[in-house]
Amino acid sequence: MNTQYRPSFATEELVFHGDESNTEGKALYFPVHQRKILIDAERHPDDYFSCYQKKHISDGTEVIYIGTLDGVPCYCFELEEELEEGNMQYFGLHDLYGVIDEEMLGIASRAVQMADFYRTHRYCGLCGGAAHYVPEETGMKCHNCDHITYPRISPAVIVLIEREDHLLMARSKNFPDGVYGLVAGFVEAGETIEHAAHREIKEEVGVSIKELNYFASQPWPFPSSLMLGFTANFAEGEIKVDANEIEDACWFHVDDIPKLPGKKSISRALIDHFIDKHESCK
Repeated sequence: MNTQYRPSFATEELVFHGDESNTEGKALYFPVHQRKILIDAERHPDDYFSCYQKKHISDGTEVIYIGTLDGVPCYCFELEEELEEGNMQYFGLHDLYGVIDEEMLGIASRAVQMADFYRTHRYCGLCGGAAHYVPEETGMKCHNCDHITYPRISPAVIVLIEREDHLLMARSKNFPDGVYGLVAGFVEAGETIEHAAHREIKEEVGVSIKELNYFASQPWPFPSSLMLGFTANFAEGEIKVDANEIEDACWFHVDDIPKLPGKKSISRALIDHFIDKHESCK
């Protein structure tokens, strides 16, 4: 496990079920509309979420408590329609990366996911009745049948596969031109994390691996994944890509790594770990 890795979009200081009371009446608000946050772009990034006044929240809006930061409660809520006033603009989480500090980015990530959870679970999946947010359960509860739905988190594996000083890299059709990354995929019902890693690699690039080791994890709020990173060694097989998932895959020497994903992803952290390890051996 890599104890030095600090993932983006993760919060470590927010107390999820803390004290909502604040003697000074302070609070941070995250107004969200379809996964984008409404921000006063004229303000300093440190003040992005302290400027939204509670009095501006319309009646009937369900305000969701998402945790307490240094004694200050934090809230999010879903705006019914797109609203822009003055210098207020909508920003996605990708837009905020590198603009606000990592801890606040993690809190904003939680806010977007919780607001999206509320937006997509207003009605019960069992009986169709209206649902409301229950803070102590962190879930949406049906008024009719009391069924509770919890925020969805979809685990996915991402694996760095090495063969001595070579790294197996692949590119999706959705990647920017020239960018290569690592093999990744979602965990399916009924399987372990380890089985998912072996299965995804075999399905997508046709090789087998050995010595699978956990590296670190990263919340990936696009929309609701948890990326579980691993390193592994090549065991056997020839690369054969699944054309439905992968556009290209090949082995790259550590001195000939192609264009990489951005720093915000665990994919890049794994690749940097591989490069640093071989640099230290020179």
